[in-house]
Amino acid sequence: MRLTEDARDLFLPAACASCRSAPAAGSGLCADCAADLLALRPVLATPARRTAPPVVAGGPYAGALAEALNEYKERSRRELAPALGALLGRALAVVAAEVPDAVLVPVPPTRAARRARGFDHVAHLCAGLGELHPVLRARPRPDSVGLTPQRRAAAARASLHPAPRRLAALIALGRPAILVDDIVTTGATIDAAAAVLRSAGLAVPAAVVVAAA
Repeated sequence: MRLTEDARDLFLPAACASCRSAPAAGSGLCADCAADLLALRPVLATPARRTAPPVVAGGPYAGALAEALNEYKERSRRELAPALGALLGRALAVVAAEVPDAVLVPVPPTRAARRARGFDHVAHLCAGLGELHPVLRARPRPDSVGLTPQRRAAAARASLHPAPRRLAALIALGRPAILVDDIVTTGATIDAAAAVLRSAGLAVPAAVVVAAA
């Protein structure tokens, strides 16, 4: 029960967002789980959507990373942002070496998701990583869990659309865009976001994510 959990957190030290057994430090993780995340290295994901740009992830969606990312998203544990953002930064460093002068375009949450979390969880992870241009918007879409790859792709295409004035300002810069998201599974969302930007004439050579499923 969430009320019980909230009351417990008032009086007890927060548990590690990953193992949930040891007390968390200021990072939201215990020392062992923080070390597990620190040991991860960027991996190249392989989206099922062939038209999606190449995706570099901070690590695989498993173990300590999967648990921490879920706690960050679903329980709004913002203290995890520095640890997760560091993984994103390592993935970005791989891409930035090949795509100099690129800007970052975060994949947006729907309004309902942003209200539930209280913040834009992807844009929040981008703090300090580069020049951020939130030029995309997301209409309501069904939960991806349980959808076939085809329906997932259709839902992503129907949801994502541009913010015209912001997009026009980005186009005027003439710089490539690197998409940023929290996790890649089939690549449907990355593919749909890239399609919106490419249709406006922007180059989208790559995407970076925190984790690859």
